[in-house]
Amino acid sequence: MKRAILRGVGVIVALWAYPASADEPVDLALLLAAAEAANPEIRAFEQRLHALEHVPSQAEAPPDPLASISYTNESLSELTLGSADDSNLTVSWLQELPYPGKRQLAGDVARIEIEVAAQSIETVRLRVRAEVTSQYSELYRLDRTRAILEESRKLLTSFEEATRARYETGEGVLESVLRAQTEITRLDARLATLAQDRRSAVAALNAVCGRSEDTRLGPTMTLPPTRWVDRRTLEQMALHRSPELLTLEASVRRQARRVDLAQKNLKPDLMWGASYANRGGLDPMVTGMFGVRLPLYRKNKQTQALEQTRFEQEAARLDLESRRIGVLAEVRDLVARAERAESLTTLYRDGVLPQERSALDAAAASYTSAQVEFVTLLDVFRSLLDDEIEYETQRAEQVQALAALEALTAARLVLVGDEPSEATVGHD
Repeated sequence: MKRAILRGVGVIVALWAYPASADEPVDLALLLAAAEAANPEIRAFEQRLHALEHVPSQAEAPPDPLASISYTNESLSELTLGSADDSNLTVSWLQELPYPGKRQLAGDVARIEIEVAAQSIETVRLRVRAEVTSQYSELYRLDRTRAILEESRKLLTSFEEATRARYETGEGVLESVLRAQTEITRLDARLATLAQDRRSAVAALNAVCGRSEDTRLGPTMTLPPTRWVDRRTLEQMALHRSPELLTLEASVRRQARRVDLAQKNLKPDLMWGASYANRGGLDPMVTGMFGVRLPLYRKNKQTQALEQTRFEQEAARLDLESRRIGVLAEVRDLVARAERAESLTTLYRDGVLPQERSALDAAAASYTSAQVEFVTLLDVFRSLLDDEIEYETQRAEQVQALAALEALTAARLVLVGDEPSEATVGHD
């Protein structure tokens, strides 16, 4: 009775977690398009880029002038404009002039900042694409595992009926019936766990696509095709095309221009001014002025700022060097994962699975003729089930590794929709 209840619960959970067969299959190309259009992280980086595009003109513009008007009166009791020599109504203009080259350098820093932001967007886009592809592959693995478990459950149910029939005729033992029932219950438990895993995967995929987490997703039918590129080529791609490294390279250039600007800030800024004083009926007065902003505290201000930017420049260079080493290590690790998954997939497809299916057929025939015990048939069944699931896991693992390589190398290794398939390059 308890086993029947557990089976019923497992079926209910599976029906609730998995889409109805009438649902449209998941289209990876549509998911990628949705993520490109609605992923909030991409949108945020794009808005930051648009904001930075307005900075260079601000940095290169001269300082705003100071215009003022003042009145001088020689008495507190009456107006003396026009009757006293020192009474006047004065209009003044003061303009600060940064030392030549400062504004251009400030504009250069702002323009490189735009380049940094643009490369950062590309980094995020590739990472989001890799995440969508990886989550799609995980969803495929879960759906294929579910299908394998359901087919295995049907086969196991037929084994249970056979053991029950033999037991009822006195040719079998009750232990075999109970073992078969226990194994079916275990499959129901795995299906229930799988259903929860699928809900989590769907929520994660919807989140990266910028959609509501409860958006329904149909079954995943196939994995996208892939292409191979040898490890050395991928390493060179990563070093020269990785948006992350290009971002850091732009950061190094930005810091170099900041050092130039800090050196230029050691030079004094200039200013000029003019004023016109109206004295009523008396002759007007005109004043001209030229000034220099003296860097009297240069040791504590401008010199310290220069040293700061030099340290920041060296830190940016070291960040780039460190990340290059890290990227190469990640590329090699991912290539090893992809190659391992490909090798295992081939071994399972061409060797292990056909042999185990034949072994299961032979064990079933031997059990029918009472030549082997049911436990032997059950062991072969379990081995085939685990290896079928592992085969699908390795297929998904290969796509996930290649998707992660795309984010590092900016190469198209997972082909989606109408994307052209480039020539395959063999392993080194």
